[in-house]
Amino acid sequence: MIKFFRYIRKDLMEQNKTSKYFKYAIGEIVLVVIGILIALQLNNLNDERKTENLRQVYYKQLLQDFEKDKKYIKEASLSIDSNMVKYKAYKETFNQPNLPTIQIINNISNLNWLFKNVQFKSNTISTIENTGDIKLIPPIIREKLISLEKYKEETENVSKYNNDRAAKAEFNASQIYGSVDFVFKNIKNQPKLLEWVFEKNRQIELLVALESSQNNKVNSEKGSLIRFKKILADMEEIEILINKELKK
Repeated sequence: MIKFFRYIRKDLMEQNKTSKYFKYAIGEIVLVVIGILIALQLNNLNDERKTENLRQVYYKQLLQDFEKDKKYIKEASLSIDSNMVKYKAYKETFNQPNLPTIQIINNISNLNWLFKNVQFKSNTISTIENTGDIKLIPPIIREKLISLEKYKEETENVSKYNNDRAAKAEFNASQIYGSVDFVFKNIKNQPKLLEWVFEKNRQIELLVALESSQNNKVNSEKGSLIRFKKILADMEEIEILINKELKK
């Protein structure tokens, strides 16, 4: 094609047809410009296609992450609810008058003493933020995703802070009486140790320490349940918007 254009230019110059040559030159320039514009347009369309494909991938990954988070919240909530039932039953023992302190201690020992910090496993939002690809997401969804991620991080931090307080109360008690396992499991066949740990004048101190730890733990879990509801509601709202985008 290039050789063809060169041949025409050469032929016109040799025939001294200047006016026709300029017209031809202008036409050639126009053709070149049109070609460049077409190439740019095709390139833009190709870039848009790649961008849309990447956006679709992120949408699907986000929906998968939401399913993971829902599963995690369900499992964490069931565990918390189970301990709440036990904690409520424990609290009801105080309605009985003149209950021996040692019995109250035995009741509180049946509660869940495992401190589980809230920790979500999904990371797609963080990934698209760190890579800068968050700009590929429409503004209304983008803002909600950023807000959701921030709230999830706050939930994790609050859970850790409250559980650390609860664990500290338990740790302080363990410096005097030993760990919860030591007090309620390890020494059950050791009469002398049991006598020392549960010495009558020390029982109230032990109970107060355990009560403080468990109270902080329960308050932390109650806060997590409240936050879980908001996270679930926010994810549901974002899911609706993403599914609308996927149907376009």
